[in-house]
Amino acid sequence: MSNPNPPAARPRARAVWFGLGGFALVLYGAFLAWHFSPFAGGSDSSGYLNSARLLASGRLTAEARVPVEFRDQADLPGALFQPLGFIAAAETGRLAPTYAVGLPLHLALAGQIVGPTLAPTAVGLLAALASLALLYAVARELKLDASLAAAGAAVLAAFPVFIFMSIQPLSDTPATAWCLAAVLAALRAARGGSHWAIACGAAVGVAVLVRATNALVLPTVVVLLGWDARRLALALLGGLPAAAWLGFYNHALYGGVLQSGYVNLGEAFAWRYGAPTLAHIAQWLALMLPAVLLGLPFIAVARRTRPARIGLALALWFGAFAGFYTFYEFTREVWWGLRFLLPGVPALILGGLLGLDAVANSSRARAAFATALALWAAGLGWFWTKENHLLLTRSYEQAYAEAAGAARAQLPKDALVLAHHQSGALFHSTDFAILRWDQIRADQFERCRALARLAGRPICAVLFDVEEKDALQQRCAGPWRQLGRVRNIGLWLLDEPPAAAPAR
Repeated sequence: MSNPNPPAARPRARAVWFGLGGFALVLYGAFLAWHFSPFAGGSDSSGYLNSARLLASGRLTAEARVPVEFRDQADLPGALFQPLGFIAAAETGRLAPTYAVGLPLHLALAGQIVGPTLAPTAVGLLAALASLALLYAVARELKLDASLAAAGAAVLAAFPVFIFMSIQPLSDTPATAWCLAAVLAALRAARGGSHWAIACGAAVGVAVLVRATNALVLPTVVVLLGWDARRLALALLGGLPAAAWLGFYNHALYGGVLQSGYVNLGEAFAWRYGAPTLAHIAQWLALMLPAVLLGLPFIAVARRTRPARIGLALALWFGAFAGFYTFYEFTREVWWGLRFLLPGVPALILGGLLGLDAVANSSRARAAFATALALWAAGLGWFWTKENHLLLTRSYEQAYAEAAGAARAQLPKDALVLAHHQSGALFHSTDFAILRWDQIRADQFERCRALARLAGRPICAVLFDVEEKDALQQRCAGPWRQLGRVRNIGLWLLDEPPAAAPAR
C-alpha cells in the first residue's frame, strides 16, 4: 500500500539552496579579503584609522606635533601642522578628527577582538557580507521569491561602487549595512514585537553615527513602522544611546551637539549642481547596474502587488539619498561619487525585484528572471571593475604605507616633514612633525625655514611626483636634494648649511 502523504522534498531543496548561498558568500568574502586595503592611505582611510587609534587609547583628540621653536608664533597658525583627517582647535591647538565617529568606533571595537592590524579587514568584510545578507532578508520580508531575493543580493555584490567601497576602510558599506538593518527591523516590528522596534531605533542610531546623512532613512522607517505611537516610542528609545553619545562627542570636539568636523560643508551644496548631477547619477546607475532596474519599480507601482506603504517607503528611501546628494558638489565629479547614494541603492534594487515579481507568472519565470538579472549584474561588475582598475586599489594604497616606512628609515628622526596627500599616513605610521605645504605661503615657509635652521632641525618632504613642482619650486623653494623614491613618492631633504654660531 502506497503512502498517501509522501514526505515533501522542499525542506531538503531549501537546505541545498541555503548551502549554495552560504558558499557564495564565503567565496565573495574571500575575494574581498584578498583585495582589501587595510592601510592608512589618503585622507579618508588615514582619517578613520587615526580616529580609531585615538578611541582605542581612550582619547578623543590628538596632540598636535608642533616643534618647540614653532610654538607661540602668531604668524604660523595651527592649520599648517594638521594632517589630513584632522582639524586643529583654535583654543587648545589639539587635533580633532574630521570624520564621523561611527566607523572608528567599529574599528576600535574590532581591534580589541582581532587586533588593530586585522580590524580594518574584519570590519570591511563583515559590513559587506552583512549588507548582502540583510538585503536578502529584506526582500524575503517583502514576500519575494528566494531566487529573486538572492538575485538582489548578487546585484548589490556586483555593483562596482559597492566593491570599491568594500575593499577599503571607508564608511559607505557600513552605512549601507546599518540602513538595511534599520529597514529590516522596521518591517518586522510592524508585524509585532517590541524588541524589533527597539532594534530599529538602535540601527538608525548607529547608522547616523557612521554617517550623519543616514538620518535620511528616517522617513522610510516611520512609514514602515506605521503611525503607531508605541512602536515609534520604542524606536526612539532604541536610538537614544547613539544620540546621546553623538551629542557628547560633537560638543566635546566641535563645541556643539549639532556641530561636526566638516568645516563649511554647506558651501558644497547648491541648486546649480542639480541638473548635471542628476544626469551623472542616471548615467552611471544605468551603466553599472542592470538598466532595467531603473524602470521596473514603476511596473511594481502600477501593478500594486504590495501595500502602498511599501512602495512609498522604497521611494522615500532611494529618493531621499538621491535627492539630497543631487545638489552636492562632489557627487558628479567621478563615477564613484555614487558612493554617497550607496545606502539608498538597495531600495532601487528592491523596487526592481518587486517589478520582476509583478510581471512573472510562475516560480519558474521568477527563477529565470532572477538568473538573468544576476548574470547581467555580474557581467557589468566584471567589466567595470576591470575597466576602472578597482582591484589595484590595495597596491595604490600600500604605496602610502611603504613611503611612510621609507621615511622612518631614511629621514632624520627630528625632521619637520612637508606633506599633503601623504600627511595622514605619516601621522598614523610615524612620529614626525608635519608641515602642510599646500596650506603655507612662501613667506611663511621662509619663516619656518629660518626658525628650523636656528634650532638645527632638518626640513624634509614626502611628496607624490605631481606635488613636487608646486611644493618644492613655488611654495617651499630651496636647495632640495632627493634622498629616495618609493614608486611615485619622493623623499627629499632641504640641503643647506647649519646656521652660523652667534659672534662672541
